Amino acid sequence: MKVCFVCWRLGVGSAEVRGRQIAERLGGDVVSLGEFSADVAAGYDVVVYVKKLPKPAVMEAVRRRGVRQVADPVDNYDWGHLRRRREWIDAFIGSNLTHAVHLERLTGRPAHAIPHHHCNREGHRIPAGRTPPTLGFVGGRDYLPTNRRLVRRTRHAAVFDTAFRELDRTYLGLDIGFAWRDEPEKNSFNSALKLVNFMSYGIPSVLTPETGYLEVARHGESCLFAQTKGEFVMLLDHLAEDAELRRRMGEAAYEAARAYHIDRVVEHYRTFLNEL
Repeated sequence: MKVCFVCWRLGVGSAEVRGRQIAERLGGDVVSLGEFSADVAAGYDVVVYVKKLPKPAVMEAVRRRGVRQVADPVDNYDWGHLRRRREWIDAFIGSNLTHAVHLERLTGRPAHAIPHHHCNREGHRIPAGRTPPTLGFVGGRDYLPTNRRLVRRTRHAAVFDTAFRELDRTYLGLDIGFAWRDEPEKNSFNSALKLVNFMSYGIPSVLTPETGYLEVARHGESCLFAQTKGEFVMLLDHLAEDAELRRRMGEAAYEAARAYHIDRVVEHYRTFLNEL
């Protein structure tokens, strides 16, 4: 089956993780949304739109060519945009189970949840129990001010990476990951990528209990979930002060993250595409 991933912004975020990286493993191709057309689609059996969709006229032309169309909206929560193009979509890919169910109910089209893969392809791992621990935030700039204020309430050193240029080096320098986020749509529909990245390096973490995270980890085993900002600071201090707890949780996290290596996740895509 010949597959093409169509990405809104190549080289950035979801286009890289859910587009180029998966396409490489599947032996597929990648094009930008701006370069995509029905003529391009005609060379493939399936096109997978990552994040944003083409204009209706383009999608109608693709359908006339007999090419199946799949939408992986990732964190595009413009539900009207997705609903208005539903008649041309053969299936959706959800970032977690709740997301997939919501997309199916919203559009009437079938949806299948496929987890995001972590960035640690080589299986690198932090040394267990380093003291004093370094806390780390790896995420978007929008969430930086709140996370910076919260971690200042602890007694521990922290680093912040919002550029994502040397992720392997960043993660290997951390002993505890953290991320506070309180955004309803992301809480319900976002992937577990932030958590599985921490887990893949054996890094225990403290996070808000987003649905995607709850699918891949249990509280107290490979991460800690905080319901309030007070709990968040309390659990960061608790984890930082207990090297043995960090060692146990890091071990559990590292093992659990094996299921989210790209070679495992791409098998979900193969099964899904073969069943279209």
